[in-house]
Amino acid sequence: MPAIASDQLVDLHNDLTDYDTTVAQELREFLRGNPVNRSRLIVDMELEETLRNFKAETPAEVECRRDMLRYKRRIDDVVRELLRMLDDRPTPRRTTEKSHREPV
Repeated sequence: MPAIASDQLVDLHNDLTDYDTTVAQELREFLRGNPVNRSRLIVDMELEETLRNFKAETPAEVECRRDMLRYKRRIDDVVRELLRMLDDRPTPRRTTEKSHREPV
């Protein structure tokens, strides 16, 4: 991020950080074997469009925007792969207490 960045660029950076954090939290839950909230795993096309439409005023802002777009697309790849793995993962069977009881 350039030392002197526009408020809009800072807001975009914050949005990208939020997107990254959300995906990281869901990925962590997946890796721990916990349920994943699929409604939070979406490719953020609005962020993509806003980044692409951002009018950079300095070469530093141009490079920053380019880096943020590249990073956002990497996050998108993680989202797509995680969704694919969720679709491939077998649904865990729930066991009842009766099946765990020792015979008397």
